[in-house]
Amino acid sequence: MSTNPVLAAIPLWHAQMAWAKELIKRSFNLEHPEDILLHTNRGRHAIPGTSWFLCTHGIGVDIYKTPDVGGIDFDFDKPNPDPWRMKIFIERQVNEGNLPYEPFQQLLADEEKLKIAIEDALEVQKSNLE
Repeated sequence: MSTNPVLAAIPLWHAQMAWAKELIKRSFNLEHPEDILLHTNRGRHAIPGTSWFLCTHGIGVDIYKTPDVGGIDFDFDKPNPDPWRMKIFIERQVNEGNLPYEPFQQLLADEEKLKIAIEDALEVQKSNLE
């Protein structure tokens, strides 16, 4: 059994991405969440009726309460997180209280340890999917 807390954050990543896609569809009355990337929808928006914000970028979106709290930053063509986005996700989720601070405390205090833990966890996830 692994003691890497990042492994426990990966299912939350997938749940948050599913939530974000549904939020986009419903809040902006879109048939597909990817339609937020159409020229007329691009940019930074307050999500109506919520305390959330959305910012489009390239082929993805960043949804957040504040730049350091909550939400998820993902690309529509990538179903799994990359190390950079997972780092941001963990920091934001810990800050929001969705991930417990205690198991992540040492990782968040040491950038290199966090990087290694994320890479290891994503490798485990990848091998489990194969």
